[in-house]
Amino acid sequence: MTLSDKEILELSDLCSAVVDETLTDKQKQRLSKWLVESEEVRRHYVRALGLSASLHSYASEMHTEAPDSFPMPPNKRRWKWVVGLLSIAAMFLTALWIRLPSHDTALAQTPSDDEFVAQLTGSRQCVWGNGHSILPGAQLRKMQRIELAKGFAEITFDCGAQVVLEGPASLDLSSAWSATLNRGTLRASLPPEAMGFSISNPTVEVVDLGTEFTMFADASGTATDVLVLKGEVEAAPNAAGDQQPIVIREKEARRFATNGVWNLHDSEPALAEMTQPVPLDHYATPTSYAHWSFDEVIGNVFKADAMGHTLDEFDAQLENLPPTGMAAGHAKGRVGSAIHFDGHLFARAAFPGISDNSPHTVLFWVKVPRDATLSNAYAMVGWGVSSKLLRSHPIHIAWNRNPNEGTVGVLRTDYGGGFAVGATPLRDGRWHHIAVVFIPRDDPRSPMAVKQYVDGRLEGEGHPSPPGSDRFMGALPYQAQTTNGAIWLGCRLGIEGVRADRFYGDMDELYIVNCALEPAEIVRLMDTNQLQFDTDGMDDSDY
Repeated sequence: MTLSDKEILELSDLCSAVVDETLTDKQKQRLSKWLVESEEVRRHYVRALGLSASLHSYASEMHTEAPDSFPMPPNKRRWKWVVGLLSIAAMFLTALWIRLPSHDTALAQTPSDDEFVAQLTGSRQCVWGNGHSILPGAQLRKMQRIELAKGFAEITFDCGAQVVLEGPASLDLSSAWSATLNRGTLRASLPPEAMGFSISNPTVEVVDLGTEFTMFADASGTATDVLVLKGEVEAAPNAAGDQQPIVIREKEARRFATNGVWNLHDSEPALAEMTQPVPLDHYATPTSYAHWSFDEVIGNVFKADAMGHTLDEFDAQLENLPPTGMAAGHAKGRVGSAIHFDGHLFARAAFPGISDNSPHTVLFWVKVPRDATLSNAYAMVGWGVSSKLLRSHPIHIAWNRNPNEGTVGVLRTDYGGGFAVGATPLRDGRWHHIAVVFIPRDDPRSPMAVKQYVDGRLEGEGHPSPPGSDRFMGALPYQAQTTNGAIWLGCRLGIEGVRADRFYGDMDELYIVNCALEPAEIVRLMDTNQLQFDTDGMDDSDY
């Protein structure tokens, strides 16, 4: 059985009713019968309720506003029914799991040799090993080995973790959240958004608990020193049998070796040396941007500013306004006023270069109501791109409506050749900060690298595009509009133009920047609502 779009909408509403404890007896009978009859329904149900529950505590910590008061627990009779129904669905699913193809596992596989996970953001007198020089600002790939013969190299991971290698050193980039220190010295500085980042080697795995720390690994791979400068880390010995992880706190040091673990009592000189600043050169890409605060309104137009100057060509104009006029598109914002999408109206603005094959970052605040349905899950921001190799296609930043491709309600970005889904549910009536970074790959036949951040934290990996994804085929007049620096807010783009599908919710403080912002810049913008750039392309700073 393949669920139709109407059935997906109905099933999603039933699952939401279970979570919200508003399920009627008639709905309960419908859901019970459906779960018994359909394997696809059971998959959807288990995923929707199971993932929602597992993500609840994490999502609540990421909210930028104080949590609403929680409803009283359901009565025991209803809760027993919900748990029982979930157990039945899970048993059906488990019984069939062994003989079913692993669709989700296939989707999760991404080519590691072309996946960007970090960037060289700073350096000082670097001499690279193996004859492979790395240019300032270069994107670094998953499983790439960094060989530094001499000097200092600052590497910023996509999760926000930042490490400075001191040569001679060797580091493997395992993922956006982990690395392996083969030999040499590094200093790690980890913001709250990067909590959980880990660095390992043959003798120890160090997991960040919100800290700054230093590691030194000898070339033989038999011993590693871990010194905590601020905060604390959890260090798990890799060569000490069943020994439990050790928490190392500020100004403490341990040596992890193949023959055991012990305190470093003479670590004060090393700690003092590692806290001394070292000047680094940071390459800053000359940057321009446009910003829509949605505070200043003239007629049906929201005024924009670009690099601090008001320019009419960037203004966002509301379309499909109801008889009530502009008032329908206005709401209280995260900062000042916001644009309100009622499920019917949309807006069009401009950003020259948005359709080019070049790096850029889109950032905004969004509030999706709890009662938003799958029919409202369409693009918050979208634009068209033309590519001779990937064909013309739209890029959509929305929330996910397909339970087979991720949790319903989380951030989703569709781009040429792929899509990315996040983890934080957005349909909670709260403001969330969204940032999506687009970086072209060296091979023009490959989809762009896309990095999603929700409330300042990296989440979501890229997957191949599902069958039937939108493509702009043929020579259509609409292509000239969508590929000439136009952006569309609150609607979905299709082959023949703006589709009837709309977004329902509020948006505030939209920025589009013509470069790939670093994680720290995204968090700074989220916290201050201001962009800070160096326009000369280079700056000196200490780490």
